[in-house]
Amino acid sequence: MNRTMPVLLRGYRCECHTSHPTNGDTSTLLGSADVDTALQAVRWIRVALRTLSPALNSEAFEEAWQWLSEDHHDALQALAQGEPVSFTLQQGPTTIQWTARPVQLLQLTTRQGINLPACTQEYSGPARQRE
Repeated sequence: MNRTMPVLLRGYRCECHTSHPTNGDTSTLLGSADVDTALQAVRWIRVALRTLSPALNSEAFEEAWQWLSEDHHDALQALAQGEPVSFTLQQGPTTIQWTARPVQLLQLTTRQGINLPACTQEYSGPARQRE
């Protein structure tokens, strides 16, 4: 039996942006991730926030730990209900914002179990060229 896979999958897009008055408050993307579950999305933000928290000023540090210890539960619930979430910190003149939102992800194909054309054996690839 040939079972077809869905082309679009539910997932979550996570991003971290910063802005600073010296660059005209233009937002700069620092990092992003596409994940499968709301829990993974919140975890992505939490890991980044925990990593950054020792470098934060006292006010931003308190806000970060409030979100890490309590408020992330609300974010998880909102994402699970299909709502986007964001968390913003002000570190001096720099604004840091993490966002996560539900998205449709395109299912990519895999080559496992597929008979590849014979010509693929002729390609040596970068690793073999060094031998």
